[in-house]
Amino acid sequence: MSGTNKKIALISLRRDDTSGNPPLGSLYLATALKKNGFIPKIIFKSESQIGRIEPEIEDFKPALIGMSVFTGYLNKEYVDLSRKLKAKGYLIVWGNAHASLLPEQVLAEPAIDFVVIGEGEEILVELVKNLGDKESYKNITGLGFKGENGQIVINPRRNFGEMDEYLIDWSLVNIEDYIVPYFSGKYKRTLLVVTSRGCPFNCQFCYNQVFNNRRWRAHTAEKLIANLKPVIAKHKIDAIRFLDDNFFVNKERAFTIVRGLGLPYWAECRVEFVDEKFVANLKETKCQEIMFGFESGSNRILKEVIKKGTTIENTIRTVTLLKDSGIMASGSIIFGLPTETEEEYRATMKLIIKLLEINNNLAFTCGWFLPFPGTGLYEEAKKLGFRPPVKIEDWDIFDRWRNDYEMAWIKWDYKQAVKYSRQVAHLLALAYKRNVPFLKTILKKRIEYSNYSFPLDIYIFSRLRNIYMFSGEKNFITRLIRRVITYIIKLKQR
Repeated sequence: MSGTNKKIALISLRRDDTSGNPPLGSLYLATALKKNGFIPKIIFKSESQIGRIEPEIEDFKPALIGMSVFTGYLNKEYVDLSRKLKAKGYLIVWGNAHASLLPEQVLAEPAIDFVVIGEGEEILVELVKNLGDKESYKNITGLGFKGENGQIVINPRRNFGEMDEYLIDWSLVNIEDYIVPYFSGKYKRTLLVVTSRGCPFNCQFCYNQVFNNRRWRAHTAEKLIANLKPVIAKHKIDAIRFLDDNFFVNKERAFTIVRGLGLPYWAECRVEFVDEKFVANLKETKCQEIMFGFESGSNRILKEVIKKGTTIENTIRTVTLLKDSGIMASGSIIFGLPTETEEEYRATMKLIIKLLEINNNLAFTCGWFLPFPGTGLYEEAKKLGFRPPVKIEDWDIFDRWRNDYEMAWIKWDYKQAVKYSRQVAHLLALAYKRNVPFLKTILKKRIEYSNYSFPLDIYIFSRLRNIYMFSGEKNFITRLIRRVITYIIKLKQR
């Protein structure tokens, strides 16, 4: 196959328990390929559907197969799939964060022929144009490949491109597959989009430090609105989730976008951006939920370890300003950062209680520190005993959501905290939102004493929280379940 008839398959995988997120990275790449006359095919499957990919590839017969791989996310599955497809004679290129952070390690895998380092649109197009001309590979900035004798070659990085050059061509996927309910079903047809890339701030745990070199780039508001308006009208979209790492870097641009689209929305922000005027603008533009990086309940961690540029006081002020606004605030929490003590972990859990006492319209996303290669805290974790995996498939053990996560850089006994901290934080937020006094009392005591022994209450509430306890239903079964749970807890307290 030659010229612009070349077919390119772009593979992304997701976990079985996730749905709704469109393959935005693959969509941008496919848009660039199509714009340059090539024939892209996006293959987006859950882990249990991986077996369907090989027949699809055999039917499509691409000249190149691209895979979008994130550190600690189905790495082994991507490696196994690459090996199977390589055995059939296909050329394989990896991109996204993991290939960009560890290009030499990725290329050490025999099944992988190329890596794309950083933004992939221009690099991938140039690679496809020159596919088979091995001498040309060394001139493609941002590309890693294997030379004539199998030696690994990593070219200099490429400058960032203009995002407006590759506004998504939504016809490349069935949009209906990615329209989901949002905000407890209040909005039935929500679309997830990205309007910018990167972040200019210096958080030492974040892959943006290396992948985007602390650079922030964005679609212009006018062109993005023009791109999305027809999609919104055709598919009757009733809400938007902006998945930008920091949607409000340019506040004027952000508010121009949400006013132009005119839909309820969810977005991410930093706590120090929030003041009275900002909250008023959020309300006026129908913001439903805004997410922040709270990260820690220790100012030492925020200042000296993460170097975030924010304080606990910033967080408290922001949560207070949003009280009574009708806008849910959600906060990202990171446990287990290098040098974090057990007392600082407890302080973070206690901060969750304090914030809920101020404003009960809060939610939390709690996870354990993931050492992204090349970041400042990756190097700190190595000093404290972390040994990075030698093989790319072994990065799967660094899944910050798993209940048996191990962290060599932590020197206190964190095992029970790993198992239960996330559940307790989520349940406590729901207990405050629905004002369930006995549940609040029990969970606050667990946090106060850092005691997760005999977690019968945690187990019961975790199973029932979305079915009965917090559904808002008033039927007989709901009342019965509540009475049974109350009785069990009273027995436990005696």
